[in-house]
Formats: sequence, structure tokens, C-alpha cells
Amino acid sequence: MVKFRIILHNVFILLTVLLIGSCKDSQHTKDLSSIDIEMTTIHFEQALFACRSVSDIAQLAETYPDFYDIYTNDIVAANVKGPESTPQDVAVELYKYISHPDMDSLYSITQAKYANFEPYMDDLETASKYIHYYFPVDHIDQVTTFISTFQYGAVYNQVNQSFGVGLDMYLGRNFEVYGMLNPQNFPMYRIKKFESYRIVPNCIQTYADYKVPKYTSSKFIEEAVAEGKRLYLLDLLMPEHHDSLKINYHSGQIEYCEAQEKNMWTYLIEEEVLFSSDKNDYQRNYFNEGPFTAPFGNDSPPRTGAWIGWQIVRKYMNANPEVTIHDLLKDEDHQTIFQKSGYRP
Repeated sequence: MVKFRIILHNVFILLTVLLIGSCKDSQHTKDLSSIDIEMTTIHFEQALFACRSVSDIAQLAETYPDFYDIYTNDIVAANVKGPESTPQDVAVELYKYISHPDMDSLYSITQAKYANFEPYMDDLETASKYIHYYFPVDHIDQVTTFISTFQYGAVYNQVNQSFGVGLDMYLGRNFEVYGMLNPQNFPMYRIKKFESYRIVPNCIQTYADYKVPKYTSSKFIEEAVAEGKRLYLLDLLMPEHHDSLKINYHSGQIEYCEAQEKNMWTYLIEEEVLFSSDKNDYQRNYFNEGPFTAPFGNDSPPRTGAWIGWQIVRKYMNANPEVTIHDLLKDEDHQTIFQKSGYRP
């Protein structure tokens, strides 16, 4: 059996609707008229909750074999699968899972909001065309919707080149069930972003997570450039979206970084953070998700190290127009990228 490698993406921080499509710099906008891609939707959750027996579940597995494996092996595995489970065991547990009154209620709520998924298809189709523009071997023309029981907001399946959307992760920050979940896993700064306008950006981010090679840093500056490469790829794939949608910031946080850019840079130099090899420290303070960047105070956004790396890579690419996105992603000499960027705010 083929082992599916997928990218599962948890969604993070609030953005205001006003930011959508409000990109101040669309220099990467391309003519996509020659690219022929038409997105289709599979409502897996509708087919799943229409099952009325274990044999119906078995038929579902035959109808959607690829996504059924992803769903049971990755997305809801904790609910339906044990270490020694047979396919029949999984089918039984999955039927119990959808038969629970709470799950039936969650299904009804998601359908009231997302039974018609068409409003998101044009933007997903445009994103897919940008992906194909830069990576012609990738032709994404399908999105599958599902219910994850508050596990995943977006999925990218690289084998079948398709997106997946966990509808229950986009029911709005005021959806009362979110507040009942474990606050360690669902702090308020995460809940505030569970909004429908995050659907398309989150899908694109899962693709970027797959496309950017994994990199193990030994210094702050290397980690910054690694994060910057991923965010620069999102510049190309989301050229008409506001920067906040790419880095998962909420309203005002990009503006904070722009206003404090020189001060943050000066701090990193003076406190000898820039070339620090204390990975636990720089990862925790400057790259992990959270409500803010601790060394810069409670008014700062999180992941400012990633934002700075983004500016380094942008400057490097502008200064070296002969370098393609493929060249950038393959180049693991992150300190040289920094040096050649000439970045000095």
C-alpha cells in the first residue's frame, strides 16, 4: 500500500476581513490566462455522514480510497484507530464516531455554513494556477472538505496533488465550542483566527510547507532565512493578498514590524542574538507561535525572527534577479544569502 505523505496545517492567528486582497505590493502578479485549471470539490463529510451502517462505511472507503486512508490514518486516527486495528475495526469505530450526537450536531453546523463551498473556489483556482506557473509539474485541481474534530484546518496531499479543508476549524471566533476546548491547545490568540477568510491562505501555506525543503538551523540567522524563504514563496503564490495573511498576523502587527524594524535589528545585534547558536532560546523567543515576541514586549507580534528573515530574502531576491525560486529553495547556504542580501535596516 502506498504510504501517503501529506502536510497537515493547523491554523493560528486572527486577521481582519479588511486585509483580504489588500496587498500593497503586487509586483509578483502574473498573467495566468494561458493556464487551464478548473477546481472541483468533493464533500467527503457529506458522504461520510450519509452512511447508515458499517457496510456503508466500507463502501465509502472504496469510493474515496485515497482520502479515506488519509482521513482514518492521519486526521481522525486518534478517534477511530488503534495499533492493531483492522480495516473492519476502523470502519466500525468510524461509524460510531459519526453516530455520536455531538458529531451529528457539529456536522449540521458546518453544513449550515459551508454546504455551498463555491465562494472559495475561484480563489483556490487562482492559487492553483500560481502554483502551476512556478511549478509546472504540480497541477492541483481538487479540494476535499471534511470534519476533523478540531484537529486540522487544511491538508495538502502531495501524492494526488489536492487540497483538503477541515470545515470545523472555520466556524468563527465566537463559536462557543472553541472556548470549551483545552486552553493549552486552543488559546485565545488561536481561536481568534478560526474564520472563513483563512481557508484559501491556509491551503496555500500547506503547499508551501511541503515545497520548502526542511532545514535544521544552528544559528538564529540561518533559521531566519529558512523562514524567510517559505514566506517569499508565499509572496509568489499569493501576490494579491496582504502580508498579514502570509505570516498569520492580525491587523496592526505587520505595521508594528515595519515601524520597529530598525529597533528590532539593533536589538538583535547588540544582544548578540543574530549569530546565536542557542537554538532553544532563539526558537522559543523569535520563531514559535504565540501571542507576542517576549524580548520585544507584549505589544509586539509573534515570530518576528521569521518576519526579519522574510525581509532579508526579499532584499536578496531583488538584488539578484537572476536567482529563480527554484535556485532559492535549493540553496542551503543561508548565511551567504544574508550576506549577499545587503540587508541593513
